[in-house]
Amino acid sequence: MTGIVNLNVLSARFDVLITQHRVSEAVEMLEGQAAHHEGRALYWVLLGRALSMNRRFDDAEQAARRSVALDPQASETEITLVLALLGQRRFDEAIGLAWSVVEHHAEEPDAHYWLSHALVARQRDRQDLVVAHQAARHALSLNADGENFAQAVRTASLIDEDGEARLLLEDGLAEYPQNRDLLLLSGRIKAGAKVVGPREELLGGLLRTNPLDTSAEADLASSSLRWVRERLFLGWYHLLLFAFVAVLPLPTASTLVIALGLAGTYVLLAGRSYRRLDAVLPPGYLREQLAQPQRGRIPVLAVGIANVLVLAGSVLAAVIPGPGPGVGDALLVLAAVVLGGGLLAVEKARARLAVSDHPDDRRVQAYRLVRFGNNASSYRRYWWAALAGIMLMTVTASTTGDATGGAGMLSVGILWTIKTMDLLVLSVRTPGEENPWVTAHALTRQGGRRPALRGRLMGGRFLLLLLFVCFFTTATGASALGGGFT
Repeated sequence: MTGIVNLNVLSARFDVLITQHRVSEAVEMLEGQAAHHEGRALYWVLLGRALSMNRRFDDAEQAARRSVALDPQASETEITLVLALLGQRRFDEAIGLAWSVVEHHAEEPDAHYWLSHALVARQRDRQDLVVAHQAARHALSLNADGENFAQAVRTASLIDEDGEARLLLEDGLAEYPQNRDLLLLSGRIKAGAKVVGPREELLGGLLRTNPLDTSAEADLASSSLRWVRERLFLGWYHLLLFAFVAVLPLPTASTLVIALGLAGTYVLLAGRSYRRLDAVLPPGYLREQLAQPQRGRIPVLAVGIANVLVLAGSVLAAVIPGPGPGVGDALLVLAAVVLGGGLLAVEKARARLAVSDHPDDRRVQAYRLVRFGNNASSYRRYWWAALAGIMLMTVTASTTGDATGGAGMLSVGILWTIKTMDLLVLSVRTPGEENPWVTAHALTRQGGRRPALRGRLMGGRFLLLLLFVCFFTTATGASALGGGFT
């Protein structure tokens, strides 16, 4: 675009291109008009924001500083500089500037919105998140638009105010039912699905509107991985439930019928859930995601192999019962190894999706942090399984013992060990202040002395507890499998 274009027309075209996610075209259009509008602050604001969206943050900072030099009193020029500084991870500078904008433009909602955004980006400690939420609520009180609703929901969720987040989500979607940010946030809030309905259907609608929406695509793709994850857990429950049945003094025929019934029930539930999910996803999408090598293929193979092993192991254990270990018991133990490996593959694929839109230089670190967060926050099922294993050992000991009970307990130990060793590796691979235990301690405490050391000590205590559970469940299961209760 070589001819002179009126700045107002240029601004309108910029808005259209950004809405269509054509950022590179917006940058090219604006750079072609530099000679005609270099004395106008608005031009440099538009260029600075376009460059930030295009991840050219150094150039964006230069453009933003040109705009500030031309109009130092305008909030939009300083906010453009805040964006460029955030892109360069210069959080303290960005937050200091954002506070200055708030002080001089207290009635402008954008000033409070970007202060909140900057504090969330830094989140040095919990106080950052609390102040970020206060700023987001103030921005919402000044202008109840979709962006401010989304930021208020996001920050409420980050400080664990799930009830408030859900109410804000309801209010926001009542005003802006198609707002993509609110729809995407619903998956991070407890009971968020009750507000928005079937998320897969909504996300599919977002993708039909804009096929290049990477956040919606990543969220939608994770639905297939969540389905596989549930199948893997159900396979584990299937194994444990059969182990309970196997140690009871039942006739061989009854045990065999129950084993086949459990397998049939599992297949029926898996088929029904697959059809339900497939019905709300775009046609062919679920099968495509499950077949992708980097996403669903390995976990799906783990589901299939584990189910065959559980079925074969339970049938053999039912047909050939006995206090000593048999082929069926060995197959059940092998199934537990496959289930643990499948769950690990699912978590890796989910983390890769979550960081797919992160900058290249931060993707590895973000991947580790996402993996760590997902791992550390998902132990509830494992604790219940450990309790079930203890009950299983009690029943096994009171019924003169059966190696299948030991196989069930050993499956608990195997999955606990795989998960805990993964958490241990993730805990030690990130040094310094970005270590996840240090970050977690900072976000759950109001300051304190030597937070890095305290965070590592907190992590060490937690890991020692998990390792003790691993040892106890594995050793007890192995002992019972070898005939320790006979």
